[in-house]
Amino acid sequence: MSDANSERNPQYFVHSLRQYVLAPLSTASRLVETERAEVVAELDAYETFRDRLREIDPAPSTPPDAGLPGRDTTSDRIERVRDAYRDTVLSTPHYDEAYGEPLVAHLGREFGAGIADAFRPDSAVSFTAPYKRTLEARTTGSIRMRRDFVDTLDAEAASIEDARGDLSTVFAALDTTIIPEWHCESFTDDLDAVAQRRQQTIQRRDSVPQFDEHSLCALLYDDEPWTYPVLTAVARTREAVSLEQSPNPGRRNSARG
Repeated sequence: MSDANSERNPQYFVHSLRQYVLAPLSTASRLVETERAEVVAELDAYETFRDRLREIDPAPSTPPDAGLPGRDTTSDRIERVRDAYRDTVLSTPHYDEAYGEPLVAHLGREFGAGIADAFRPDSAVSFTAPYKRTLEARTTGSIRMRRDFVDTLDAEAASIEDARGDLSTVFAALDTTIIPEWHCESFTDDLDAVAQRRQQTIQRRDSVPQFDEHSLCALLYDDEPWTYPVLTAVARTREAVSLEQSPNPGRRNSARG
C-alpha cells in the first residue's frame, strides 16, 4: 500500500493519534527511570560512606601525648572522612550535573552546617564520638530518605504504565478518530476513569516527606511542556477525537448494534 493510501486509512489516523497521546507517558517513564538510577547510585554511595565512617575511630576524650606514634590527629580523622565522602557520594556519575558544588557545600545541604563546619580549613571542630554519632545518624537518614524515594519512583512508574495500558485498551476499540454516538458515553467514562485513578495516585503520594502531592511531578517533569503526563495524555485524547452526534437525539445509532 502506498504512503498516500496509508494516510487515507482511518487506522493510520488512530495509530498516529495513539503515538501522539502516549508520547508524554513514554517520556515520563524514561525520566522516572533516569531519576531512579541516580537515586539508587546515591543510596549505594551513602551506604558505602557509612561503612567507611564506622571504621574511623573518634578522637579520645583525653588528648594523647603528642609524641606517641600511631595516633591519628583530629585533622587526620576529618581528612579520612573527607576522602570517604569524596570517593563515594561525590563520585556518583551524575554528581557534577545534578549538584556541581564543593564538598563542604554539599555536606552542609545534606547534613547541616554543624557537620559541614568540621571540613572547613579553619575549623576547630573535632571528630569526637558525639560528632561521629551525629554524622552516622544523618547518613542513615539520607539512606532512609532515598530508599523511600525509590519506592515513590517505583509507584510513579507503575502509575504511568497502568495509564498506558488503560489508554491502549481505549484505542484498541477504535476504528477511526470519530467516536460513534453509541460509543461516546463509554469512551468518555473510560477517559474519566483513567484521569480519576491518576488523581487519586497523586493525592495519596506521601512516602517522601519533602514532596507534597504535586511537587514530585514538578521535580520529575519540570523541563517538559507538561507537568502531569497522564492528564496530558487524557486531554490530548479528548481534543483529538470527534464525538459523533446522532441527527435524531431520540434515536440511537445502531451501526454496531
